Amino acid sequence: MADDFFRNDPSKGMLYLRDGQRAAKVSEDFIVGMHSGLEEDVGDAANLIMYKCGREWGLRDMKRFNDRMRHEFGGGKLDIWQMNPQFVFETWWWPLTIQGWGAWTLDVSFHQRGIVFAEIRNSAVAYSMQRVGKPVCHLYAGMFAGVMSYFERTQREAIEVQCYSMGNDCCKFMIGPEKQVNAAEFWRQEGATAEEIRNKVG
Repeated sequence: MADDFFRNDPSKGMLYLRDGQRAAKVSEDFIVGMHSGLEEDVGDAANLIMYKCGREWGLRDMKRFNDRMRHEFGGGKLDIWQMNPQFVFETWWWPLTIQGWGAWTLDVSFHQRGIVFAEIRNSAVAYSMQRVGKPVCHLYAGMFAGVMSYFERTQREAIEVQCYSMGNDCCKFMIGPEKQVNAAEFWRQEGATAEEIRNKVG
C-alpha cells in the first residue's frame, strides 16, 4: 500500500512522493527534538513558528494537489473548489494517513458560516510528545489554515481546541475566519472544552 505513495531511490538515498516531491521518514524522537529544541531556543514563539510552517505547507500542498486533481478528475479544466468537497478532502488526506499523520474526520455542518471542524486520531506530533498538558499540534493547525485558505480562496485561520497531549482521546481543530478563531482561542484558554466551543459557535 505504501508503495502507491512513495518511491524509493536507493542509489541516491532519496525518498519521493508519487508526484515527485522529495520526502523524509523521521522518528518520534526527531519530532520531539524538533519541538523541544525550538521551544528551548525561542520559548512560546515556537508555537507560532510551527503554525506558520504548517500554513505554508498546506498552501503549497493544496496547489500541487489542485494541479493533480485538475488533470486526473477535472478534465484539465475544473479546479478543486468546483468539485465535491467531501471527495476532494478525502482524496487529499488519504496519502497523509498512509504517511503516518493520522486518521481524520471533517465536520462541515457549520460551513455556511465559514467554519469547519477537523478531528485527528493518532496525531504524529501529539503521540510523539505524549501527555504534556497543553496543545502541541500547531503544525496541523497551520496546515489546516493553509488548506482551507486555498480551497475557499479567502483567508482562514485555525486553532487546536482539544489535544491528545492534554489527556483527550483525539485532537480537534476549528478552522474559520480570524475573528471566530480568536474567540475560540479565548474560550479554550478560559477552560472551555471542544464541545462547549462548538456550541458557542452554533
